[in-house]
Amino acid sequence: MRFTNNPYEEFMKEKSYFKGVPPSLPPKGSRCDGCPYWRGIGCVFCYREQLKPPGNGR
Repeated sequence: MRFTNNPYEEFMKEKSYFKGVPPSLPPKGSRCDGCPYWRGIGCVFCYREQLKPPGNGR
């Protein structure tokens, strides 16, 4: 069934098979390697670990 006289209407009704861009992986050996929160940059959890003082927290 056509709703308009647009010649591209049939094309717009077709199902898209585009899966999107595959997620990028963090660099091997980095602190984010294997992190489930990786989105291309270090996350809040990583930065929180960096802000902890070394040792007993003194």
